[in-house]
Amino acid sequence: MDLSINETIRYNKSGPARYCCRPEVWSEIEKLLTPFGKRAIVSGGTRARASIQEKLFPALEAAGIEYKVNAFVGESSMNNVEKLVEICREYKPDFIIGAGGGKSLDTAKYAAEIYGIPIITIPTIAATCAAASNQIIVYSDEGEYLENVYPKTNPPLVIVDPEVILKAPKKYLISGIYDSLAKWYEGSASLPGSDNADTFDYMALAVAGMLKEHLFRDGKAALDALDTGMLTKEFINVVNLNIYTAATVQALGIKAVRNGIAHSTQNGLTKLPGGHHITHGEKVAYGIAVQLAVLNAPTSEKEELKRLYDSMGLVSTFKGLNLDFTDENIHTVALKAVSDVLMRTKPFDNITEEMMCQAIREVEVTF
Repeated sequence: MDLSINETIRYNKSGPARYCCRPEVWSEIEKLLTPFGKRAIVSGGTRARASIQEKLFPALEAAGIEYKVNAFVGESSMNNVEKLVEICREYKPDFIIGAGGGKSLDTAKYAAEIYGIPIITIPTIAATCAAASNQIIVYSDEGEYLENVYPKTNPPLVIVDPEVILKAPKKYLISGIYDSLAKWYEGSASLPGSDNADTFDYMALAVAGMLKEHLFRDGKAALDALDTGMLTKEFINVVNLNIYTAATVQALGIKAVRNGIAHSTQNGLTKLPGGHHITHGEKVAYGIAVQLAVLNAPTSEKEELKRLYDSMGLVSTFKGLNLDFTDENIHTVALKAVSDVLMRTKPFDNITEEMMCQAIREVEVTF
């Protein structure tokens, strides 16, 4: 099957068919899930499953849905995908329930696409838009970024309990804020230089602008809610922005409002020793700073971004991320970034390895 970006831009302008975010969502499991069948695989890591199993498993049993558990560990690698596909071949489920964060969800999404059954996602953190997006990031077993693949549709159902996410470590919500912000920074840089933008791309950029505005407005209050354990309007707003709205921008803007310099820099950081212990969003946040440097953004824009990072405790430099700031590491990140498929297309195809190296050195001083 063709899961390339060139194939998906031909038809995909979608979001999840159904997105349910409310604490009482578990009482609706029978209504939500039985249309997909009566036999499921629940795939997720130990912590993810522990955070929802007291609510999910009794709800599945009450709905008469048989299930088998797949204990996800590691990366969204082809080995993990193939392991889950093999379990599907043996168990013959009607659908997969993917639980957890981005790598667990992407593994479940890819296995469902290969096996040809629906994927239902239950994010237990709001660190990325993986639960709602039609994009899958594939890593090696060691955590190095390899490629993006694109299923034919977004997940048909996303189930979110904000109270579960409220109990997750704060670093994941911060990561999600950074990853979502990139939708604006990358999209506003990619659209003007694109030669194939359409109505959907302009819609995507408008939504990305709203996304940025609301994250700057509510981000700090959402983090304060985590500290107090209070389920506030601002917290739920940021959860929805990180998961649903960011995925909507990705789907609508798949041609011209898309990942670029920031995410390619993130991918470059996965090549470095120690880079795998930094959250995806923190690496993307660093990539946004590099993007502003390489594109010679106005000083005011750089200062605005730095103020946000300061308020969330991020020092967006190699040293701040506990990475060795050496010429070898700088060139490793830069080369990996400019080699990405999304950096080899307009308007980023004129950015060289040396330009990226220069931007990385600038960020180390200014951020």
